Amino acid sequence: MKALFHLFIACMVMLPFGLMAQSPVGAWKMSIPDQNGKLTPVKVQIAEDGTYAIDFGADGTIDLKGKYTVEGGKITVQDTEGSDCTAPGVYTLKIEGDTLTMTRLSDGCTSRGGPEGVMTMQRG
Repeated sequence: MKALFHLFIACMVMLPFGLMAQSPVGAWKMSIPDQNGKLTPVKVQIAEDGTYAIDFGADGTIDLKGKYTVEGGKITVQDTEGSDCTAPGVYTLKIEGDTLTMTRLSDGCTSRGGPEGVMTMQRG
């Protein structure tokens, strides 16, 4: 019984660390191809308050803002400023080390996520 109690306490102590590992909060970077196939750097800042800001071209200018929620391994994103499309998009959320991968499940904004519907970002 004592061993079971210690196992329970250990799980409860480690639970926040497991949840924190799947948090997308922080600075991320990726590259996306432009119309000519040239890669454009993109910086993404995901805040704890459920908002995000995107800087296309990594020139210090925020080009797009939005809001997000995370639940059960899925992230729902919705652009609020700087986009013609404000429909929500639902993606699986996977964080491994310094890599965040979002894979489209459904999205009313067809251009978000590119043709494959996968966004892969690195911390930074």
